[in-house]
Amino acid sequence: MPPTSTRTYRAGTLKEALCRVRRDLGGSAVILGTRELRRRRWLGLGERELIEVTAAPPGLPADRSGIAVSVSASATTGRAPVPARAGLDDRLGRVREAVEGLSRLGSFEHLLIDVPTPLTPAYARLLDREVPEHLARRLVRLVADTVEPDELHRPEAVAEAMRRAVAAGLPVAPPISGVVGSRRVVALVGPTGVGKTTTVAKIAANAKLGLGLKVGLVTVDTYRIAAIEQLRTYAEIIDLPLAVADAPDRMPGALDDLGGVDLALIDTAGRSPRDEVKIRELAGFLAVARPDEVHLVLSAASGEASLRAVVDRFEPLGFNRLILTKLDEADTLGPLLGVIARAGRPITYLTTGQGVPDDIEPADRDRLAALILGQEALS
Repeated sequence: MPPTSTRTYRAGTLKEALCRVRRDLGGSAVILGTRELRRRRWLGLGERELIEVTAAPPGLPADRSGIAVSVSASATTGRAPVPARAGLDDRLGRVREAVEGLSRLGSFEHLLIDVPTPLTPAYARLLDREVPEHLARRLVRLVADTVEPDELHRPEAVAEAMRRAVAAGLPVAPPISGVVGSRRVVALVGPTGVGKTTTVAKIAANAKLGLGLKVGLVTVDTYRIAAIEQLRTYAEIIDLPLAVADAPDRMPGALDDLGGVDLALIDTAGRSPRDEVKIRELAGFLAVARPDEVHLVLSAASGEASLRAVVDRFEPLGFNRLILTKLDEADTLGPLLGVIARAGRPITYLTTGQGVPDDIEPADRDRLAALILGQEALS
């Protein structure tokens, strides 16, 4: 027998809660309210966020609901929920409009009650781009607060406001540079397969050809087959000195072997985030080299969970910059928002292919925001 009363669902994300609604009540269920809850963890260690969704089966009369329509603002600002019977018809009308719009998009899971209905498609697009749900909610609320009410119905105005909101949260730093006559040491670290060696070659070529700096290369990647030869090939093409440090105590000598360079770039061996021993070993090289900058190289083609693990496990290396590679190989760039927020370091470069010295560009927050939102294509 179909359910005849309202139900309340709680889950870690809005999407999870709505999936349960669909499972129990079907795709035509009416969402009466959502709110965010904070619950103390077991033994009182910290807090966790829950999303509460109140739903009713299709066709349930409004006067039988007997519940409060909750919005996220009531949970986050401390204001009491608004009684359902006060203006329920008006609120349910707004909900029905949102559901109808979502039905046209085929995105029932993307429902958001606590923002104006015109922004629901924008929220759906964020989730389709795989932007983490908690960040998608924040972005939509920010746009709702910054766009004039009469502009919410203009897609171009909403898109521009969304781009500005995303860009504002993207930290960037100037590209690697150097000072003639003063050696600057920069190291690139990261997991295997992210394109560190190719990126080192791109940076080196642009520093020499574009900035007129004397550049030298040091590799500590003596584990990967032909790794030294790959970098040596780049060094010969660009006409750069190359030194090898096969142990931490060889690093000072390797840097000195480069001669009077303005910029020394260190290419390190890729390390699995799970291999703590190898990461500690790499930390030993960096401790001796004492680089001015350490850039963590992340592949945009990797999944969010993998990227978060890389950020966490490489934290002991003291990286202070990010380089995002393989943007051309990623299905979507939305997951990068959560990873960038977790890392908390500025981005210096984006790479978009294997071409040396091409396919690299200094990070620009407006362009990266447009790429993440799918408003701009890679060129």
